[in-house]
Amino acid sequence: MLWKSVNLVDVRQNEIRSNVDVLSRDGVIAAIGEKLDAPGAQVVEGAGKYLAPGVIDMHVHITWDGSPDPVGLDNREGVYQAFLRGVNHAGQCLRAGVTAIREVASAQDCAVDIAYAINKGYVQGAAVIPCGAAIQATYGHVPAVGTIADTDGELIRAIREKKMLLTEKGIRCQWIKIMATGGAAGLEEVGPSMYSQEQLRLIVSEAHRLHMKVAAHALSREGIIECIKAGIDTIEHGADIPDEYLQMMKDKGLTLIPTLAIYKILADSHGVIPEQTVAKSQKVVEHQRDTFARACKMGVRIALGTDGGSPNFGPHPAAFQEMLYMEEYGMSREDVVKSATLTAAQVLGEDSIGCLEVGRRADALLLDANPYEDLRAFTRNLVAVYQAGKPVV
Repeated sequence: MLWKSVNLVDVRQNEIRSNVDVLSRDGVIAAIGEKLDAPGAQVVEGAGKYLAPGVIDMHVHITWDGSPDPVGLDNREGVYQAFLRGVNHAGQCLRAGVTAIREVASAQDCAVDIAYAINKGYVQGAAVIPCGAAIQATYGHVPAVGTIADTDGELIRAIREKKMLLTEKGIRCQWIKIMATGGAAGLEEVGPSMYSQEQLRLIVSEAHRLHMKVAAHALSREGIIECIKAGIDTIEHGADIPDEYLQMMKDKGLTLIPTLAIYKILADSHGVIPEQTVAKSQKVVEHQRDTFARACKMGVRIALGTDGGSPNFGPHPAAFQEMLYMEEYGMSREDVVKSATLTAAQVLGEDSIGCLEVGRRADALLLDANPYEDLRAFTRNLVAVYQAGKPVV
């Protein structure tokens, strides 16, 4: 594939490189320059268009459908239908320009098999980095997508079982997720940390020893602080974080995955979802704007994540909606795009995706407007999606 005379969205430098040619061979970018020639390559005339990296969403529930009760749907229809629904959603994401997702909790580790099917080429969809079922304590958040582990021994066993499952399925980029606090969509309290500091440190130590990274659902101030002190790799939601702990995140190289849009939607969902979920979400929204703005100002690493598939969120993907909230809450457009591409890839540990550079996988979006001028270019002005240099249809 040879894209001619495109405006290349350089997410590493936050700039547009005008009128360049981009050549991919065997799914990988082989050259970027002027007046490139590649006999036999499919040529795309890109004059006036913009070539951007595929978008990465760091927080998705791929089997959920964004209806008012996606957990109930999973429970009623069972894991086989959840698998098919997840495959369909991964296809929707890819066709819309979200070329990779991290899946952060699925019933019976279903997302691991979705990732396997996509990796094997059985189905077409966004690349899936699966956490499988989320490790959580009794009285945890959404046990329907969880693996229950209360004691130290149970935690070690659960982590090792995830390691074995991911390795057997050939998943190279390996993550686990824990439910460190309660959540908005559940009967449990949001406040308490579900694991002690010693247990959180045990989780991090065992996962890192096995070359895995850890994501933590952490919504309350006390739970977030415990996760930051323990050195958990990504803090999911992270609604209420004092400055000293934002600084600790920065010093330790931890990442905030803010998921702004979902809580705004849940907070406005009177009469559609349970009122206790609405009330909890309203409290989250009260803190998120301020925390996000301070995190941006302090230079905390932030990667885009959406909670796609969650109650009343609507169809997949949700990444482009999240981008607009990130801008509204104080992040520059250039940094929003970086958070959804290069930064996300760096956090994942995937150096083959996230930007359009020689040696990287040719996952690309062709737009007919500049996303640095208007983020809605990703939806309103999407011309074509390419996965490993091949057009997605």
